[in-house]
Amino acid sequence: MFSTLFQPTPVSQADSRRAHAAYTVAAVLVAVAMFLAASGSGNPATEKPLPDWVNTGANVLCVLIGVLVLLPRFRAAAAIAAALNMVASMVTNYQVDGHAYFIQVLPFNLVTLVLSLLLAWHYRSDLARRGSRPS
Repeated sequence: MFSTLFQPTPVSQADSRRAHAAYTVAAVLVAVAMFLAASGSGNPATEKPLPDWVNTGANVLCVLIGVLVLLPRFRAAAAIAAALNMVASMVTNYQVDGHAYFIQVLPFNLVTLVLSLLLAWHYRSDLARRGSRPS
């Protein structure tokens, strides 16, 4: 069972070597971005800090997404989760941490969002196949 997590999906099997390499690099970059987001979330100088359990939950979620995006079987779903996480992060950065911090981390958030959406788009048919499998 564990070995099936690392087996290529139909989409990745159909990719050329260059495409496979490019999407693997994109997945690694999204994973690294999720790990970085988990390690440095929140503006330390914020006036309205969130409760610790919210920050801890967000950090655990980022690590989980970062791990799952590296697994071919979960890459599409994890990429969608990463994109949603980045949108939530941008909203939180603007509303809670302030405009200056929002602008400071916006490039990181946008690059991660674009890479996540690229992965989700590319691997979208893996989700469709997975959902249409008989039980």
